[in-house]
Amino acid sequence: MSKNILVTGGAGMIGSNITKKLLERGNNVIVLDDLSAYPFDYLHEFGVGQSDAEFIKGSVLDKKLVRLATKKADLVIHAAAYADVGACIRNYHEDFTVNVEGTQNIIEESLKRGVTKLVFVSSASVYGENGKTIFSERDACFPVSTYGNSKLWGEHQALLFNQLHDLPTAAVRYFSVYGSPQVPKEGSHSWCVAIFAMLILNKMPIKIFGNGTQVRDFTHVSDIAEGTILALERDEATGYALNIGTGKPTQIGTVAAKLFEQLGSTPINYEPHPKGDPFGAYADTKLMKSILNWEPSMSLDDGIKEYCNWVRQNTHLIPDWL
Repeated sequence: MSKNILVTGGAGMIGSNITKKLLERGNNVIVLDDLSAYPFDYLHEFGVGQSDAEFIKGSVLDKKLVRLATKKADLVIHAAAYADVGACIRNYHEDFTVNVEGTQNIIEESLKRGVTKLVFVSSASVYGENGKTIFSERDACFPVSTYGNSKLWGEHQALLFNQLHDLPTAAVRYFSVYGSPQVPKEGSHSWCVAIFAMLILNKMPIKIFGNGTQVRDFTHVSDIAEGTILALERDEATGYALNIGTGKPTQIGTVAAKLFEQLGSTPINYEPHPKGDPFGAYADTKLMKSILNWEPSMSLDDGIKEYCNWVRQNTHLIPDWL
């Protein structure tokens, strides 16, 4: 039976993938998005504007709009965020207002409106640097960025509302997301697949921090979206924060090499690590597999090919600042 599902941030790169999958499942989707993430019309560029989703333009900081949107919903996926590590470090007040106050608005109104489940979108950045190369949900979290700190607060708050107020909640910790329609944000030092690919197409050097041996768990956005929806659908996920990743480490240098195979080569400039950029690790996926009875299916090679094909067809979205 179809459900009425609110997706905050549902027009963005990850949110649009979630929205499309929910619609394919026959659900009614309400998207709340203020369209502030990019300087172009991504409501239409990313496809939500041409979909059957009901679109509400506005911020999660607008309590009246949040009240209206949650009133329409049986279920909520809260993906809206000020979502860039570098930007959050520079603009820490916006990080706090959107990622903390906005999250509180969504949680409170979900409780008041009788939402039957809320999934909070979190990040592997909550782990920070703990000396490990694999991150498990059992590990203590020590974020090294304000973004990671705000995401950890959102997780705790959502799960506490489950314990204290009987609002069914779960949290999903995304590892390194890539895939279409990813467009890097100015000043970002995340999303290296997109940044590298666009620089290569522009025949410009790419920048790698350190010597390129730092690792990430690159997880294609189609799998990220599927894992998020399963956390919403499966009662077994309630009360948990779950890693969503492949469980496979990949060095940044390896990603560059795979992109060179697809798009041609360009010079590499090696620079020191910026503040807040962790050396990295990969996901322990045992809990995810057990609770969701699922694991990502997109290989890194296939995912990079998918993104390269998309970016070749959408060169008009390559930012001028690159």
